[in-house]
Amino acid sequence: MTNHTTPTPHKVQRGDGKIGFIITLIIVGVLVAAGIKLVPAYLSNNKFITAIEDIATQAGRATEHDLLARISEKAHQLKITEAQAEGAIKLTRIDPSGTSTEGTCNVTVKYTRNISLYGVTTVPIEVNKTISKKFLIL
Repeated sequence: MTNHTTPTPHKVQRGDGKIGFIITLIIVGVLVAAGIKLVPAYLSNNKFITAIEDIATQAGRATEHDLLARISEKAHQLKITEAQAEGAIKLTRIDPSGTSTEGTCNVTVKYTRNISLYGVTTVPIEVNKTISKKFLIL
């Protein structure tokens, strides 16, 4: 006695998998394209903030004007034109009093970068940070 099994009918797909793959590919492509524009902007903002922190710790050896010039130069190097606008950077230096040799440098950074995503839309990246660093006068 032989056991014969009848083959089960297979469901035939007519392009359903291809359409899903193409839609997934389009979504991934859009995300990659957006990342290509946005990631460098975020990275340059972070580099700029780090540079400001470094400059502020060296405030004991420079005037407010020199410090602002160095910050502006860094913004220029990183191609952050919004940070070079009037009022985007505010710096106050509090020199030590009495016998203290420690002062404070406060830098407020406030600007918005509008990153164009290939002319389709614009993504605003806001930077609003206050940096307060101690410095020594030797």
